[in-house]
Amino acid sequence: MLLRGGVSPVRNPLLWSALNSPILPTFGPLWSWPTMTDSTMVLISTHSDLCQTVADLVADIPGLSLQIVSTTDQALLFVQREEAALVVVHSARAGDGEDALSFIQRVAAAQRSIATLVIGEQYQAQQALALLRAGAADYLARPLDLGRLAYLIEMLTLRARHTAPRPAEAPAALPVQTLGSKDLFFFTPAGAMARMMGQIQRVAPQDTTILLGGETGTGKTRLARLIHELSLRRDQPFLVMNCGALSANLIESELFGHVRGAFTGADRDRTGKFAEVGRGTLLLDEIDALPLNLQAKLLRAVEERVFEPVGSNRSLPLEARLIAASNRVLDEEVAVGRFRSDLYFRLNVVGFYLQPLRERPSDLVETLARHFVAEFSSRNTRGVEGIASAALQALREYAWPGNIRELRNVIERAVALCSGTILQLDDLPETLDPRGFRSPDRNTAVSTTPSRGLSLARAKEEAEATRIVETLKQHNNNRQRAAAELGVSRMTLYKKLHRYGLMGVS
Repeated sequence: MLLRGGVSPVRNPLLWSALNSPILPTFGPLWSWPTMTDSTMVLISTHSDLCQTVADLVADIPGLSLQIVSTTDQALLFVQREEAALVVVHSARAGDGEDALSFIQRVAAAQRSIATLVIGEQYQAQQALALLRAGAADYLARPLDLGRLAYLIEMLTLRARHTAPRPAEAPAALPVQTLGSKDLFFFTPAGAMARMMGQIQRVAPQDTTILLGGETGTGKTRLARLIHELSLRRDQPFLVMNCGALSANLIESELFGHVRGAFTGADRDRTGKFAEVGRGTLLLDEIDALPLNLQAKLLRAVEERVFEPVGSNRSLPLEARLIAASNRVLDEEVAVGRFRSDLYFRLNVVGFYLQPLRERPSDLVETLARHFVAEFSSRNTRGVEGIASAALQALREYAWPGNIRELRNVIERAVALCSGTILQLDDLPETLDPRGFRSPDRNTAVSTTPSRGLSLARAKEEAEATRIVETLKQHNNNRQRAAAELGVSRMTLYKKLHRYGLMGVS
């Protein structure tokens, strides 16, 4: 016979009497499942049927013991004095969701790396999302899928057993004030970037999966490294895997590794990024380029924190923190079926969007330019000490389609070419020189005839910009139709609009 929620009736009379006692103890486990143990799991619940069901599941897992407590306060005191591999929080009433959220945050504040699983009486999407963003490993609703629950308990405790013990004094996260000038990309006196940095400071010490969005060159890799340096994993490796730089048949081996004989040419075992990074941080850049079949395999690794090398049936624990990045809008990729929605939600527990340089405060370009001048002048002993006002004006007015990466490359080139101590307008590329071709803005008419005195390359650019504007007007600014008529992809058209400063043309 099954009771409500699809769980077995209580068979242990001691457990039944303890759970139904009118006076519950103010501290200490209500009941302990006796097992020879390598690790301990804590269950927070006063529901006897759920306690018995979990006890039955734990009894089938060798080396795992169960402690049952009635409140999150009791659980927190327990995990502060004892090592625990997993805490399962039963959110039995409407207000218990906030209690579970508070517990996860308090565990993180105490710098305890403990997986947390939440069980709710019914599925509540907003509550589930809030708990996952706070760091919960998963959220299950009753009636329970007992197979899923058993699998999660075993996998999460297996991961904990393969993780090195927590040091007695965990290092504190770095304060913002200690960061170097290399991180000034992300700092502005106020506004969205300042708010984002505050959020990063709070999220970095946790193991929450993070998704970074933004155009190419906005600093996603640098931000991922900053998150790593602010985390408790900063003494571990930081690795980057560019999913868009490898062919589909190489990505799987590069990420998961392979064993000898897994495929033609696999003459030896190969360690993949998951194993190589260990307990560090792995950035999966251009995650949108991952083929759908590998997205399914990555989803399992993210959810269950285990993976198998290609050609092997042996599961290995995934101990790394994962950060994903994309210069495409993943919502749109999900909508057209190129990216799995379940993987998107798993990766986007906490998301940060990096604004393009043209949308950041105007003085940031000047600040970055001066920083890069000092960096490259010192590195190459060039003796360049400043930037002329005309050159600064050109830098401020340029649209920077390649964002910070393009600005950095432009300044590196200019410092190399500079013949004096002050960087001049003539040291900048022609695309930035206002005396030559200028990218038209929304209020500037584009000439239908290339201007005289321009180089052949510049004349081609002006003609191309003119043709783009004309085509957009013909199609009422419908970029998809304009791209089709021009014979280019929508992404190519988008890049050219940025390059020529035509994003505001209508």
